[in-house]
Formats: sequence, C-alpha cells, structure tokens
Amino acid sequence: MRKKIYKLIIAATLIIFSSCEGDLEPEIYNRLSPTNYPNTTEDYLTLVNNIYGQFRYNNSWYRYSCDPQSRMILGEIGTDELYMPWEWAQRPHATFDFNPGYDLFHNFYTRMVPSVTKATYALALIEDSELEEPLKSRLAAEVIACRAQWLYDLGSFYGPPPVVLDKEKAKNPEELYFPPRLSEEDYLDFVEKDIQYAMKHLPVKYAEASEYGRYTKGAAASILMKMYMQHKRFEDAVAISDSILTYGYDLVQDYKMIWDINNENNEEIIFAITAPSKEHVNANLYRAHVLPADWVSLSGAKVVAYDGYRIPWSIYDKFDENDGRLSTLVKDYHIMRNNVPTLIDGRQTGRLRQGAIPLKYGEDPASDGLFTGNDIVLIRYADILLLRAEALNELFGPNQESIDLINLIRDRAFGADESKRVSLSMFADKQSLKDYILQERQFELLFEGERRADLIRHDKYIEFAHNRGVDNARPYHIRYPLPSFIIIEGQGNIMQNDGYNN
Repeated sequence: MRKKIYKLIIAATLIIFSSCEGDLEPEIYNRLSPTNYPNTTEDYLTLVNNIYGQFRYNNSWYRYSCDPQSRMILGEIGTDELYMPWEWAQRPHATFDFNPGYDLFHNFYTRMVPSVTKATYALALIEDSELEEPLKSRLAAEVIACRAQWLYDLGSFYGPPPVVLDKEKAKNPEELYFPPRLSEEDYLDFVEKDIQYAMKHLPVKYAEASEYGRYTKGAAASILMKMYMQHKRFEDAVAISDSILTYGYDLVQDYKMIWDINNENNEEIIFAITAPSKEHVNANLYRAHVLPADWVSLSGAKVVAYDGYRIPWSIYDKFDENDGRLSTLVKDYHIMRNNVPTLIDGRQTGRLRQGAIPLKYGEDPASDGLFTGNDIVLIRYADILLLRAEALNELFGPNQESIDLINLIRDRAFGADESKRVSLSMFADKQSLKDYILQERQFELLFEGERRADLIRHDKYIEFAHNRGVDNARPYHIRYPLPSFIIIEGQGNIMQNDGYNN
C-alpha cells in the first residue's frame, strides 16, 4: 500500500495532512485552501482550538478517554492494578501477549501519530503568519505543548515513533518521505527544546475562566518533568519542578473532590481536557466503564453500566483502612431489592468478584448515564510532588524534603494524623525510600494511567509480572509493538521494536 499523505480540513476550515497513513491523493473537503486560510486572527485561534481537539477528535471514545485502547488504560496494561472483564482486552493484558496486530495496542498509535503531523503543519502556518506578538508566540507554544504531550505518551508506549516533526516536510510533503525514528536521547532533546520555548510564551494562568483547559507554563513544564524522570535525568527533573512549585498549585483537601463536577478548575489540576457537557465531544465515559450492572443511584441519576474495570482485592487490601483515598475505591454500593435501594457489600456477596470499583469521577446530574460533563484530569499537582520526592531521593538518598513532600500527600489522605506520617529515620538507604515512594504513588494515583510508567521507571514492570506468575513477560515488553501494517507500509524504512519481529 502506498503511503498516505492527505490534507484534512479541521473543523471544515483548515486543510491539514498526515503522512505514513494510506492513500497519497489529497482529500479536499471544501473550497478553502492554504492560499486563503488561515488568514485572520480568528482563523488562527480556530486553528489552535482544533489542534486541542485532537485529544478527542470527532468522538468521546479512544485516545484520551477510558476505552481499553485509550491512553489511560494503555498506561495500566500489564500492571497489578487492572482487571478488565472483556476477554479480547484482558487476555493480552494478563498474559503479556502484546501482538502487533491487536487493535488494543495500535489504535492509540494510529490516531495520535497523524495528530502530531497536524500539529507540525499548524506550527508551520503560525510561523509563516503575520500575527502580532505576543499572540503569535503564545499560539505556537500551545500547539507545541499539545504535540509534546502526544510525543511523551507515544514515546512512553512505543519508544520514539516515526512522526513528522519537520515543518518544511509538513508543508511540502514528498511522496516517499518516511520520518526517521529518533534515538531516545534525540527524542527527549527535541521535546526539551520545544517545551523550553513554550514555557517562555505561555502564561502561568489565563485571565479568563473560559480559557481553562489551555496549556500553561505549569502544564508544559510537567510534561518535560515526566520525560526527565522517564530518562532518569533526575537533576533536570528537580530543576524544572522548582518552577512548577512556584505557579500556585495546591492539594485539594478532600481527595474525592478532585474529580467532582462541582469542583472543576481546582487548584490541584495542572492540565485537564474540559468537557462542558454530556453533549460535548470531550464528554467523559468513565463512570459507565466502571459501574456494575446492578448499580442504583440514590440521586436518581441515569445509569449506564458496562460492569468493567476493577482494582484487584490484592491492591485494595494494601490500603490502610483509614486512608481517605479509599473513598474512590467502592466496595459497598446500592442495588434495588424489593423495589427499595439497598446497600450491599459487593465483596462479601460476590457481586464484585474481581475487585473494587475505581470510581474517581463523581455523578453529573445532567448525564444521560453514558456521557458526563466531568473534565478529564490528565496532570495533577500530587503527581508532581511525588515525582520530585523520588528525584531528590535518587540524587541524595533519603532527605528531609522528600519526606516532607510525601507527608503533604499523606496528611491529605489521613486528615493530618501525625501517626500516619513518615520520618527520615524510617529509611536506611535510597532503595528503601524509593520502594516506599513507588507504593505511595500507587495509593495516590491508582487507576490514573501512571502505574505502567512508574513500574518501568523503577525496573519493576517485568519483575512484578513474574511475581504474579506471568512467565511470558520479557524485558522487551516495556515497549508495545508498532502496528504491523506500519512496518509493511514502511518498505524497510521503519523498524519494529525489539522482540516483536519473530
């Protein structure tokens, strides 16, 4: 099959193309073209808004939702904190059968690689524009931050993928252009330079509440911090977190309120995909994916229940019974019995055989049961605090600042109960504190798509799989395979990830 380079109008206004994606003939959807669009300031604002739209594109599924093929679930596959009832997804997850032909592993790739190309093309248009400063640089910085998020996620799952990062190639595609797969170091270097530019031109906070959901200095810096941690550049991670700590973020004192529809745009959220309503393309599907079929809402809210994801009881049982974070791990819930809502223990009754319900997103009274208007939280401050504690320990071993950062998290979880705090004397060496932080991150960030990256960074992903009896787990499984059809279409120019060629 010939490589596709097509031009796609975003929101019926912007012509954009993707490479390495199929048929070479351009698809023109209306009479607008790069010769007459974008032109006005409003055109460029629309352009950038629709780059943000690539997080979800034309529906609420996949990509950055909670579908099994989404970024969140790909960040959980192969870990100890996920059970899925759907055989097509659960079996490869549980057995480490990461087949290059499975939609489970390649749909995120095939959706987000074209989005990177579209962002690169949008940057070229902005760069060539006559927009006035500082708007021109700010809009470029927003597109760069979007692209950096996708590059981080794609790189985390697949290693550096072949993506179009050259603006001249984006503007003037060649028929047989195959984007190179950068080395890990060059990939990080590219994102690092991009984010450094973005941080110069993004605001700490937007003046208008309507701008919530756009990238800020803190959100851009957080992406780079995560990449530094991934590459074990701990000194750089600490340095960039120095900046993040000055941007005014804080912890929401009631843990479960972080994701509540009445507490959106709170001080802990660094970046979220906004969902103004259940009708919006960004509508949230989370609750439908986790609720059991017999769930009854006491408020009378509509319920759609896929009886899906569970947190295994082995993980639930690690929690201190007084830990406030258990408020988002549901064991007891209401069912209808004799036409009366009745509270039952899902574990004791066997209704929740595979584990607890990870219910972080609260009810939306206006929901139709499937779609809700809850914003999707991608980056929050607690994550950054624990990453900083980890980086400091990597640099200096057990230290008081790492302990203080952990206690900020634990004070929230235990209502400032001093007996639940940790002390420096509890940790004899770097490894003991490192292991403690890894466990604390699971308690704090359970089912937020961070566990896989955490285990890989700590060199525990394969070890923990073996401990669960998954003998098939191999070191190369820290990367998912590239889609098999990409390798075929690449005509020898795109190499498959190690371990997947047999």
